[in-house]
Parts: sequence; structure tokens; C-alpha cells
Amino acid sequence: MRALQLVEWRKPPELREVPVPEPGPGQVLVKVGGAGACHSDLHIMESPGPPPGFTTELPFTLGHENAGWVERAGPGVTGFAPGDAVIVYGPWGCGLCAHCRQGRENYCQTTDGQGGGLGAGTTAEWPSTCWCRRHAS
Repeated sequence: MRALQLVEWRKPPELREVPVPEPGPGQVLVKVGGAGACHSDLHIMESPGPPPGFTTELPFTLGHENAGWVERAGPGVTGFAPGDAVIVYGPWGCGLCAHCRQGRENYCQTTDGQGGGLGAGTTAEWPSTCWCRRHAS
């Protein structure tokens, strides 16, 4: 599959061929219908090196804002079926604090809102990991 990857700091990203990921336990593989470039991606691309706390190594698949359709589900996934329209939710948190339990992961008390979403790799045709929510019809 094709993925937009940052392969060198302060250089334009490259459209590269990478393997199609297999969904792991609790994950779904999403066929991307559309992907947005977030300002966070631009900050990463313009950075002279890894920002503080950024642990992912290059090459790095950009993107964490997209929508598409469930291609297949990993073990233990319930509530999603192939063909379901979904959005990939960028921020994630601990899932346990008061904010996360209210669906406000971007305000996670454990990660101080730094759970991110960077690294979801949603500029790939099939992102490697996804926290998905159903698309409102």
C-alpha cells in the first residue's frame, strides 16, 4: 500500500510503498476514503529532530485525521463489521479517568492531553492502528 512518510527531518514527506498491516486484538483495519493533514503533522515535518516526548522513529507515517470503511477486524472486536463507515479518532487517553470515560480523551488526566494521535499513520491507504467511531449518518 502507499503511505505518506516522513523519512528525514526537515525534508518533504515521501509517498512510499509499505506492507498492509494486520489488525491486532481490539483493532480494525480501515480502508481510508479521505485523510486530512493536521497542523501537528506540519510541526513534525518542520522539526529539526524529534520533538520532546516523540518516541516514534523515522520513517514515520503521517496523519491522524481520516474517515473510511472497515476492511476487517482483529480478534475481540465487537460492534464493527466490514463495510461500516467510520472516522479515525485522533486523540487517545488512558480510557479510565473521568474525562476519558466521558469521551473527552483529548483532556485525559493521565496523559495531560498528550495522548496524541500522531503516529496513527492515516495518510496510508490502511492505517496500522485505529481507534474508530461510527460515522454519523
